[in-house]
Amino acid sequence: MYRVIIADDEPMAIQSIRTVIEKRSQDYVVVDTAENGREALQKLREKQPDLFISDIKMPFYSGVELAEIIRRELPDICVIIASGYQDFEYAQSAVRSGVTDYILKPILPSDLLKSLEFARERIRLIHYEEQKKLLRAMGNGETVDLQRLSRYLPYRSYYGAIVRRNGLPRRFSLDKTREIYSDINEKYVVFGRDEMESLYLIPENLIPKERFLQYREKWKGQKNAQDYETLIYDPAPFSPKQMQEKLRSLYQTLDQCSSVGVSQVLNIAEDTKNSGISAELRKKEKQFLTGLETVAMGKNKELILKELRCGYRQISERKPSQIWMEHLTREVLSIMRQNGLCRLTMTESEYLLNDAFFYATSVDMLTDSLIEVLLNAEPDPGQGKVDSQEYFDTIEEYLNRNLAEELSLQELCHQFGISQTYMSRLFRKYSGNSFNQYLTELRINRAKQLFQENPEGFIKDVAVMVGYRDQFYFSRIFRSYTGVSPSEYLKECGSTNADGMWWSIKRKIKEEDPEKYAKLQKKLQG
Repeated sequence: MYRVIIADDEPMAIQSIRTVIEKRSQDYVVVDTAENGREALQKLREKQPDLFISDIKMPFYSGVELAEIIRRELPDICVIIASGYQDFEYAQSAVRSGVTDYILKPILPSDLLKSLEFARERIRLIHYEEQKKLLRAMGNGETVDLQRLSRYLPYRSYYGAIVRRNGLPRRFSLDKTREIYSDINEKYVVFGRDEMESLYLIPENLIPKERFLQYREKWKGQKNAQDYETLIYDPAPFSPKQMQEKLRSLYQTLDQCSSVGVSQVLNIAEDTKNSGISAELRKKEKQFLTGLETVAMGKNKELILKELRCGYRQISERKPSQIWMEHLTREVLSIMRQNGLCRLTMTESEYLLNDAFFYATSVDMLTDSLIEVLLNAEPDPGQGKVDSQEYFDTIEEYLNRNLAEELSLQELCHQFGISQTYMSRLFRKYSGNSFNQYLTELRINRAKQLFQENPEGFIKDVAVMVGYRDQFYFSRIFRSYTGVSPSEYLKECGSTNADGMWWSIKRKIKEEDPEKYAKLQKKLQG
C-alpha cells in the first residue's frame, strides 16, 4: 500500500481526507498528519511517504513552498494540493512547481478519489523506474540502500531464480547491452542483464511453496531446440533486506556452474556445494597444455589441430564451468602466440573468443570456433566472394523471410555454409552489431510495422509472427528496444491510424463469432 501524509491547519479537514482514504481507498494508508508547514516538512523528511496531500495555505510553509522543497529534496514523493476558488492562480503556480494534482475546497469525496487514482498511476511509474535502478545496480554487483529496497520492492518476501540461455553475458564487447525488465503490470519482477537472461523475483504470496518448482516452466523464454539453459534457484523465500546477498549468491553460482552445452537445474542450497575445480580436471589441464606446447613448437597444423580437438573433448567430458574454459583457452592462446600460430591482435581475439563462448550451444560448436580463432584460420566458404555487402544482403533477406521461425547463429551458418567466427565477422563489418542484436532489431521493427498496419491486433499474434512464442518475453524485449510496451505502442498507432475503426470491428467479430470472422477473412482474401 502507498503511504500518505496529510497536512492542513484545520484538523477537521485532515480528518475528512483521512476518512475517505481509510474507508474508500484500498491503495493508500495514512502514516501521519501535520497541522503546519514546519511539522509537515519534518515528517516528510523522516518518513518519506509516497504521497503528500497538503492545504495550499499553512503557517511557516505553504503547500507551494513545500512542493518546491519536495521537488528538490524528495522527488519520489507525489503531491496533491488542496485550495479554495480564491486561490486558483496560486494553485496554478503549484502545478508549475511539479505537483501531481490539485483539488478544490471544500473537498468532495468523489473529487478526492479521482485525484488519488491519478496519483496512484504516477506513484506506480515512480516505483517501477526506481525498481529498475535497484535491479540494475544489484545485477552489476553494486551495493544498494536497504531502505530503498524495502520501499520499492514492497512484499514481505520473495522467491528468487535466474534462468540463463546459453553462454554467460559478454565481458568484452562493443555491443551496447540492452537490459530487460518486466512490464509495469506484471505480477512478478524480471530483470535480465541482456536478452538471454532472466532474474525472477516472485512474491511469496503469489504462489504456494509446493508449487514453486512447478512454476519454473513459466520462466522459460525464447529457447530454441538446440539451446541449453541454466536455472539457478533458491527454494527459500527471502526479505528485501536479504535480497542483495541472495542475488549475489545466485549470480556467483551461475558463473561457477554454467557449462557450455549442459542444461542444468540447480538448487543453490544443495546442488552447488561441490562446484569447485577437481584435482582430476587440473591434471587434465596440465596434460593438455604440456602436450600442446610440444606440438606447437613443431608448427605442424594437422598435429596441433588433432591435439586441440582431443584436449578440449577430454576436458569437456568433465563438464567444467564456462569461466574455467575461458581461462584454459587464454592459456592455449598464449601458447599459439608464442609459437607464431595466431597473429590476431589482442582486441580482435578477445572479441572473437567472446562471441565463441556466447553463441556456442555445444562443445563441438565451441571447439570449432575456438580452433578457428586460435589458429587464425581463414575459412573457405566455397561460394565465391562472400565478404561483400551484396552477400550480406542475401543473409538479411533470408532473416526477413524467416522471422517467424526459430533462428540461431548455428542454423544461419549451416544454411550459408559459413563458420560461426566468419559469420560473426560479417555481421560486425556490415551491420556494426552482433548477430543477436541485429536479429532482434529486425524482429522489433517488423513488429512495429505490423502494429501500425493493424492497431487493433492482438499482441500475442504479432509476437508469434516475428518469432516470439512467449508474449511476456516479447513485451520485455519490445520495451527495451522502443522504450514503450506493445500495448502503449498500439494505443499510439490506433490514435493516428484511420483504419482503427475497421480493425476494431473485425476484432469484435473475431471475439464474438469466430466462424463469422473466418468467413469474412475468406471473403476479403478472395
